[in-house]
Amino acid sequence: MRASQLLFVILGLTFGRTAPCRADLPFLVLGGAQPACTMVRGQTDDFAAERLQSWLTDRCGANVAVVVAGEQPLPDGGCLILLGTAESNPALRRIAAEAKLDITTAALTDQGYLAKTLRHDGRDCLVLAGGGRDGVLYAVTDLINWRLACDEDGIRIPPLDVREIPRFKYRWFWNWDHRMDWGGAGRVGSAMGGGGTFSKEPEAFLVDGKNCVDYMADHKFNGLILWGFLRDTHGGIEATQELCRYANLRGVRILPGVGTSGYAGYYFEGDHPYNADTWIKAHPELRAVDRNGKPHNAPCPSKKANQDWLDEGAKWIFKTFEIGGVNLEMGDFFVCYCNDCTHARAAIRSDEPDYYKDMAVSHMVTLKTMRSLAPDAWLSYATYTGYTAEMMADPPQFLSMIPDDAICQWTLTGMAPRWPAEVRPMARHNIGYLHWCNSSTHTEDDFYLQRVRNICRDAASVGIEGLDTYGELSAEKPNAELFYLAWEAFLWNPEMTIEEFADERLSQLYGGKGPARTLLEIIPLVRTAKDREQIENLVAARKLADSARQAAAAEGHARWSRLISYLDRQEQAEREKLAELKRREVEARRGRQVEIAKVAGSDEDPGRGWSAAKAVDGSVKEPEGYWLTQRNAPQQAWLELTLSGPARIDRVALFHQLNPGHYRSLDYTVSIRTAGGWEQVVTVKDNQQAGWVGHTFEPVVTDAVRLQITRSAYGDRMGVGEIELRMLEE
Repeated sequence: MRASQLLFVILGLTFGRTAPCRADLPFLVLGGAQPACTMVRGQTDDFAAERLQSWLTDRCGANVAVVVAGEQPLPDGGCLILLGTAESNPALRRIAAEAKLDITTAALTDQGYLAKTLRHDGRDCLVLAGGGRDGVLYAVTDLINWRLACDEDGIRIPPLDVREIPRFKYRWFWNWDHRMDWGGAGRVGSAMGGGGTFSKEPEAFLVDGKNCVDYMADHKFNGLILWGFLRDTHGGIEATQELCRYANLRGVRILPGVGTSGYAGYYFEGDHPYNADTWIKAHPELRAVDRNGKPHNAPCPSKKANQDWLDEGAKWIFKTFEIGGVNLEMGDFFVCYCNDCTHARAAIRSDEPDYYKDMAVSHMVTLKTMRSLAPDAWLSYATYTGYTAEMMADPPQFLSMIPDDAICQWTLTGMAPRWPAEVRPMARHNIGYLHWCNSSTHTEDDFYLQRVRNICRDAASVGIEGLDTYGELSAEKPNAELFYLAWEAFLWNPEMTIEEFADERLSQLYGGKGPARTLLEIIPLVRTAKDREQIENLVAARKLADSARQAAAAEGHARWSRLISYLDRQEQAEREKLAELKRREVEARRGRQVEIAKVAGSDEDPGRGWSAAKAVDGSVKEPEGYWLTQRNAPQQAWLELTLSGPARIDRVALFHQLNPGHYRSLDYTVSIRTAGGWEQVVTVKDNQQAGWVGHTFEPVVTDAVRLQITRSAYGDRMGVGEIELRMLEE
């Protein structure tokens, strides 16, 4: 790399005052101590200029001068990088007008940008123009990520004439603080869906948060829904203020998760006036009431005192923090059964679920107050459901009660596999939420590519304005990085094909188009936990990855090595799991199996093939070999086995679902029938075992055994894979 100067070598022709470069020849940025190139930024574009300047310095030692347009004189010579908007940068505005480039907000939108190389007055120019401040940042990050190439001669900028406008306005991550794993020291919190303990070191909150924001800023994500926004255990107000300032500078809006009934209000954990537990402790008469009439430790949504408390909290949070909006939730499917709420719901003449009505009663007040405080805030609220054709024909009343400038967040996870193309969401502003690539849904090791492209294309087709999904895992995980890169690409351009994504994006990271295309062969082999249970899939994927690494350019080796390590870990874990399951099966099924003459169940779903007989058919294939009830949220379910005659037994062996996302039995009992009636011999609570589990007891003679389940992992069904009665040989 030459050290004498920095210049753009423009190998092109100049036609008149402003002319394009030849399409087949690049700029070449060379390193040096004395700047011969000047970056001219707008008054509000300081961070975008700093980001580009630091990248050029760090990657090639280039010394690029930065001046503020309209405040500092431009140098007479050297090339120019013109960075900003038509409003912020008068030099850019003048040159764009002379070059007949439309860089107005009307043409680009706030988030769109134009990147163009040209000659002007004999000088080489790179135009990075945004329709708004965010667009300028995106012009810079796309240049850095996808359009600059670095080699021993310097950094090459290809001839550019690019205009990019995102298809989706809202491109968000949805994170719990205690599950973020972006480099902060300490143990990641529990995988439970809502709430949880922050178990990392206190300073990890800012490390994780800032690293996540840095990635979002560099890949054009613009909103971070953050639950656990405020906790005493990770620094309280001051730490969160610092994170908000940091994100705001980088074009990422922090959107605190606010629980209006569940999820603890504005201050998730700590003795604070806007923590719901603190509020309810001081005002127990304002508590919600559950279905059985017992007080529930959450604010009742219909009581005016609670609504006033939420209004005051809104004033406090928007005044105290540089936030870009909020994400409101009631608490999953929350319903209060007090007299006030019962009467409030009765006044809403519709058949929609009660939790929709409670949500409307609470949110319509709070959202109106928030809008008056922050006219430009992104105010979203969670429905916890998808939308249906029935809703489209008869829209639920909550949509007319909640201010229509708020963003209605629909859960698209269940809709995505069977997208109802003819059905459109009914709110004025709609965003979709996906439970993908996350520890709480046991998908933290899954790969998403085609599914991301499909949902982006489907959501765009019905006018959804944005999508949000989990961003809790570090991009150092190969599957998480691919997940985020797919969102980045398809949220901007849903019509991009998977092959184009591999050729244009992944090829730059994985050492060429050929190796990148190999990823498209690997991902289907290891996409889900079920795919990875097949060790032959992991072996085949490893072989493909080895071959691709050998074919890849040197800059792709690190990522291939990381993916190979991932595959090795998965294979080792699967082999260890199989060995453990086999060991437990041998232990659980010791002894002679006792013959079953008849089986009956309290409920079953024979339409899906999940009859009671499946529990004794000898198959544990998941899920077709299982007995499962219908999806009717049973409070309990039982299975009764009748023996061909009295027999002496001393154990029951059960096979529980391997997939944690299925209906594994958590609380259950086993009883045997004796002359004196039914006698309970096994009691289990909070079962965490998968596969075969044996329960032993004192030998007893019986002619019938009953399994009773009182709680399952997902409460809408209950069931078991297999049940056997056994007796150790004497």
